[in-house]
Amino acid sequence: MNKTKTDNSNLPAKLALRRYFLQKYHATQPPDVLDCCQGDGTIWRRLRERFPVRTYWGVDKKQKRGRLKIDSVEILQQPGWRYDVIDVDTHGLPWKHWEALLPNLAGPASVFLTIGFVRTRGGSIGAEAREAMGLGGLKLPRGFQHRLHHVSLPYCLARAGDHGLEIVEAMEAPPSTNARYIGLHLRPRAV
Repeated sequence: MNKTKTDNSNLPAKLALRRYFLQKYHATQPPDVLDCCQGDGTIWRRLRERFPVRTYWGVDKKQKRGRLKIDSVEILQQPGWRYDVIDVDTHGLPWKHWEALLPNLAGPASVFLTIGFVRTRGGSIGAEAREAMGLGGLKLPRGFQHRLHHVSLPYCLARAGDHGLEIVEAMEAPPSTNARYIGLHLRPRAV
């Protein structure tokens, strides 16, 4: 039973999660959006019908006419970007993106993470999640790592505190059979 990767599976849940955060945190000033895994652009095309955005930049690792082909982790690793909505709707693990954006987040922002996993043949939780859980140096069997997917989430999210950020709100949309959808609003911790 191999799960096929499809763009925008469980679209209603993804849209509802983003609408909630846009209404609550971005209603008074249109956000600057970085869509890290744009795909065919359906999610933000639908959202922009109802929510104004000041700027929108969609990128993807997959080639498509009219779009910059780039690994968005490289964008998030650069200091000085000013996006206040970052959408990481990967087919895999978002933790490289998460680790890249945390040290460069200068102000309040909403972040959307899709945590995809395939249930066949185990599945790695990724080096970033193993490191966050204190298991970075261990070589774990893939089947065992699969069981750590749900446990690893709070460890990965807690890494925000290592960068002087606090999670103001975190919410999970109803998951699909092969992914979890997380919405977060973060801000720099008051000193």
